[in-house]
Amino acid sequence: MSKTPSRDYDLVVIGGGPGGAAAAQLAALNRLRVCVINDGPVMGYGIEGAFKSKSLFEIARHRVYFSLRADVFGAPAEMDFKAIRDSIEKGSEVLQGLCRKKDEILGIDVIQGRGRFVDPQTIAVNEGRYRADHIVIATGTRPRVFPNIEVDGERILTSDHVGQLRELPDSMLILGAGVIGCEFASIFAEFGSKITLIDTQPVILSHEDEDLSRFLTKAYEYFGIEVVGSCRCREMKVEGEMVHTLLSDGRTVVTDTAVLAVGRVPNSKDLNLELAGIEVDSKGYIPTTHVMRTNVPHIYAVGDIGYRNVPVDMCLVHVAEAEGRCAALSILSKNPTASMEHVPFIIFTIPMIAGAGMNEKMAAERYGGEVRVGKYPYGRNHRALAMHNPMGFVKLVVPPEGDDRVLGVRAIGRDSDSVAGIVSMMIENKLPYTYLLNSIQPHPSLSECLQGAAQIIEGSKLRYQEGEEYLFIGDRLQ
Repeated sequence: MSKTPSRDYDLVVIGGGPGGAAAAQLAALNRLRVCVINDGPVMGYGIEGAFKSKSLFEIARHRVYFSLRADVFGAPAEMDFKAIRDSIEKGSEVLQGLCRKKDEILGIDVIQGRGRFVDPQTIAVNEGRYRADHIVIATGTRPRVFPNIEVDGERILTSDHVGQLRELPDSMLILGAGVIGCEFASIFAEFGSKITLIDTQPVILSHEDEDLSRFLTKAYEYFGIEVVGSCRCREMKVEGEMVHTLLSDGRTVVTDTAVLAVGRVPNSKDLNLELAGIEVDSKGYIPTTHVMRTNVPHIYAVGDIGYRNVPVDMCLVHVAEAEGRCAALSILSKNPTASMEHVPFIIFTIPMIAGAGMNEKMAAERYGGEVRVGKYPYGRNHRALAMHNPMGFVKLVVPPEGDDRVLGVRAIGRDSDSVAGIVSMMIENKLPYTYLLNSIQPHPSLSECLQGAAQIIEGSKLRYQEGEEYLFIGDRLQ
């Protein structure tokens, strides 16, 4: 009889996605003996979800930019969806190869299989047992599905299946107008699919400010995306080769495919967490401290599996990586310094959305509605005008008079991600918005919009005029 394999480590990481990989690599760089247990592809959702969907976005947005300059380039060329898929798969393979090479160089043992706790310091995988002084749980989440809907991965999809589509559907129903649903709506509408976007809330991206949601809705109207708010799915089934979706307003929408983008749930159920004494909340997420430690001192949880008690809790690759590094630094008895309360983020819609810290709605709730806002339209910015078409705005949020700290930023428009990182660092360092008034920004650049927003807060006579962000939409959006 063969002996059950076993080995001792300084650190065992369960889950090889972005958070787990970041923790493992930093620990290994500091000469800890590290093992990663991974049940799935290398880097998990970081490649299969985030990289693939953003690759689709990049192609879609380039097509938009060319079409905005039909006067220069003519009509956009036809797209080859197979070529799109092939290029994305090639990019995925390159990234996975780089990750494997990095693990090899760092001496990280990678074990393929599903890990589960045997006791607080031992993980079982296949027939093996692996004991560690420290353990990091980084098993992430999976798409939420409804029990009365049969997801087949071909006609009825979750967001995880979309990157695996082999043919471009003529029509697509997307259930859920949050971040993921809106991103896919933008991408596939530009590719040529007829999109129907359904949500139970009256507006899309309901967690964000009304002006931002309204601007994106107007863009969607032009792109031909049908937005149906305050509506539920009563039934969804495949009949023949089409998906039939019965809505709560009595309509039946018939499409080639349907995508469920109704949130995600934690992958915690099969880990035997109770054998390690790890507490979970009512939804299965693992509460953590500011250094990602669970209620069991030597066990950490990073990435989407952990519960973060912060104003904006978005499941993001760079958040998972930061948390992985934070956990590793704690294990190494070093002091993590990163804050998760003002993480910059990007929503890959067309037009793009970016932000950091609190939006206007959150800040108003905290300060009783007395916050100051500087809203600066893209149409005043030289770079936005040069890019053609200058649609969008940047909005800076600060507290009431007497406190000039920056609370947050929201921006919508082409390349709006260029402003989010700047504001995140200002919040981190408690810099006042007045710092922007005389700062030297590169010209022409979209970061000059921040300076313009700060001037409006300061009391410039060149104040924002209601609806000004729509004045230059012209050629494409009317």
